[in-house]
Amino acid sequence: MIVDTVLQSAHFSVVTHVCRHPRFACGGASVQGGEPARLLFTRCGSFGIKVGRKTVFARPGQVVLVPKDVDYLVTHPAAGGYDCCTDVSIDDEALDMLGIAGRGSKPCQELVHDLHFQKTHVEMLLSLQRCGNDEQEAEEVVLDTLEYLLTSHATTRPPPRNPVVNRQVACVEEAILGHTEENVGVQALAKLANCSSFHLCRIFRHSTGRSLRQFRMQHRLGTALGRLGEGQDDLAALACETGFSSHSHMTDTFREILGVSPRQVRDDLRSSDLRTMRTRLHRLHKRKTG
Repeated sequence: MIVDTVLQSAHFSVVTHVCRHPRFACGGASVQGGEPARLLFTRCGSFGIKVGRKTVFARPGQVVLVPKDVDYLVTHPAAGGYDCCTDVSIDDEALDMLGIAGRGSKPCQELVHDLHFQKTHVEMLLSLQRCGNDEQEAEEVVLDTLEYLLTSHATTRPPPRNPVVNRQVACVEEAILGHTEENVGVQALAKLANCSSFHLCRIFRHSTGRSLRQFRMQHRLGTALGRLGEGQDDLAALACETGFSSHSHMTDTFREILGVSPRQVRDDLRSSDLRTMRTRLHRLHKRKTG
């Protein structure tokens, strides 16, 4: 695992974690209590966050909020591959400013967002990496980005109807997240969940708010966005690595979901900076709330 501190300020710590196969020290990393609250954003791949007997997934399209002083275990649904996340630690004052100080009743919480915010998260990280020593503006960009997530995008998952359904959905999620480049069929997924294909489709949509196809496609697109932020230039190779049938398939899907091509996304990410980022966030937030 490669760990890099991008920002260390009065209220926030922003750290990137990059984990590649073969994994030696990060396959089941344990985080003990005494840590501040944190939001875990995934740029590529996925991370399982296990608290007690429950596992939730930090993945493109879903942020995991872990309250302060909680013990948890980090796992990887994919045995191989490449996973990277942005770990934002938040002090008590910033939690109050964001209005999430009281969300500590659950051991961890899944906050669902869309692919437009996935791009915003990647832009935030790149802007912080390029900001030099402007700590105050960097802190304001982090605060603005988190406010934008919480007020304009984030929703929480509907509660599972029963523990059996919860386990079935988690099992299927892990299978999809662990095989991004493959098209694991509905019947194979239903067999893993020990139910019929029809029943799986119903409980999966109810629990996640997305169909199996939508969930799979969002994970592929979100991972592709993260890889573009990491500097991936070969778009044909990227399409293959993230499970698209071709470069043109990936391009068409980007345009359908995000309104722009992968090449345009790559160019946008290359030009990210703090000032542009703050201006755009304020404009987007005003549009959402006004």
